[in-house]
Amino acid sequence: MEYSWKPKGWLSILYGFALQPFVFLYVNRAKLFWFYLILFILVSLFDTKLHAIPDKETWYQNIYFVWFILIICPVHAFLISRRYDKEQVRKWYASWWITLVCFSVFLTCLIIGRAFFYEPFSIPAKSMSPALNPGDHVVVSKFGYGNYSYSGIRIHTTESTRMLQRGDIVVFKHPLDPNIDFIKRVVGLPGDKVTYRNKTIYIKPACVDETTECPSYKAVDKELKFTQKEDGSEYEYYQESLGQIEYEIKTNNNHTEMVFHYFNQAGSRLDEWIVPDNHYFVLGDNRDNSLDSRYWGFVPDSNIVGKVIAKW
Repeated sequence: MEYSWKPKGWLSILYGFALQPFVFLYVNRAKLFWFYLILFILVSLFDTKLHAIPDKETWYQNIYFVWFILIICPVHAFLISRRYDKEQVRKWYASWWITLVCFSVFLTCLIIGRAFFYEPFSIPAKSMSPALNPGDHVVVSKFGYGNYSYSGIRIHTTESTRMLQRGDIVVFKHPLDPNIDFIKRVVGLPGDKVTYRNKTIYIKPACVDETTECPSYKAVDKELKFTQKEDGSEYEYYQESLGQIEYEIKTNNNHTEMVFHYFNQAGSRLDEWIVPDNHYFVLGDNRDNSLDSRYWGFVPDSNIVGKVIAKW
């Protein structure tokens, strides 16, 4: 604790622009630090949601409300430094270098958390509708899947130590272009035989061992919920289930299956596939508007980024 100390005005402005809410630690205002930090996070999330779907006709398309906080922070911090009462107790964090250390620790934890544990993704297309629609955001659990990156920059790669289940929604590096992240639902596991025929999935699970009777082909359970017209086409919505996971899918009654464009696996029919070891077969929930394993093949487990655990 120290009396007679006063924060420098020029440094308050510099920290206000560069460190944002952390400048209020330097000017000895911890409550304001927490207020602006929470406000900054909430406004950033609001901006992210607002700009999830680009639309040039909206008045706010080129406006981010977080910009106002970027201006307010240095101005508010400077005013506090000008009116600072030297008689007040100087807390341990009210120092230029401790403020910088606090910001550095926060930034490091943020990068590590996003690179190795949880990362947000936005949904740009309709291939996973109705579960996920354009403008939605998801949180992906990454730890254990081996692909660790931050903002597109690869940090570390290891072998996957976690197994996905049928029905899981996953983010993965596209097998044909690893620079693109895709999101689909896992349908087939390694060793499974998968058939997609007449808009129905049939799965023959892989044999666990040779001592037990191998499972037979079985259609994935689905129940028609309702039918509605969208964009000039008639869609049927189904409740489908894989194991304990239930979800909705939709099919377009005006769309025929493009079987001759399907991925042709050697030794199999056009609409049948055997999932290789260490690979997955994935589909979009919007079955007639999704480029997925039917068209380009299997997803190696080394391409899996993580599993979706939350949506907002």
